[in-house]
Amino acid sequence: MTAPVGDPRRRIAIAANPYGGAESRRRPAEALAAALARRGLEPHVFWERSERRAALADPDLRRSWRCAVAVGGDGTVADVINEMPPGLPLAVLPAGNENLFARALGSPADPETLAAAILAGRTRRIDLGRAGRRLFSLMVGIGFDAEVAHRVARRRHGPGSFRPVSRWRYLLPILGALRRLPPGPVEVEADGVRALGAHCLVFNLPSYACALPVAADARPDDGLLDWIVLERPGRLALARYSLAVLRSAHLGRPDVRHGRAR
Repeated sequence: MTAPVGDPRRRIAIAANPYGGAESRRRPAEALAAALARRGLEPHVFWERSERRAALADPDLRRSWRCAVAVGGDGTVADVINEMPPGLPLAVLPAGNENLFARALGSPADPETLAAAILAGRTRRIDLGRAGRRLFSLMVGIGFDAEVAHRVARRRHGPGSFRPVSRWRYLLPILGALRRLPPGPVEVEADGVRALGAHCLVFNLPSYACALPVAADARPDDGLLDWIVLERPGRLALARYSLAVLRSAHLGRPDVRHGRAR
């Protein structure tokens, strides 16, 4: 899938982080828009989530727009992937906390470099997973990880607006999830292999929060998802699993099952 420099589609949909009201948070999107305009393209920045969703929901978008650009972190990338129509190329300008998606795919953080890449039009196909109705590009968790994510999402919503999420905002959700661990067990069936455990993680890309290489061999374009099942429940087991991940020794534990599946 390639959009050459001579592609007549000049319009670029820039989906900016909805927490970008502060001037410092607006600069990356504005710098990218200026860099694209200098190259003869037509950038359109969408700051409001409702406006962005309405624009990206147009099924004919890929016929009239060159690509969409997610300016933000992994949450913004995930939202845009789920809002944009199939077949529309996506570029990413990393401007979040972790930026795992951008790091894994080598997305440049410099607006000028990204604008030049968009003009050149070279693209790469990657895999996506599906959890219910939602697509995911990084990973999905069942058990403790999912409980923390749900708690963060609930705290993220203020009255009538959204709150930005930093690493420190994960502390209380993690403590809350530890106090009330989600019930198990989790049963996984992947290409004929069955595993039973307390927690499950499924990866499309290798890194986890804080860039931990939980699934170091995961590849975004091999047509497979890497799965990991942690068999033992409880807080002490979670602590031991965490230490094993820090030492990159978790996959060698007898109480950890892992594999790959479509």
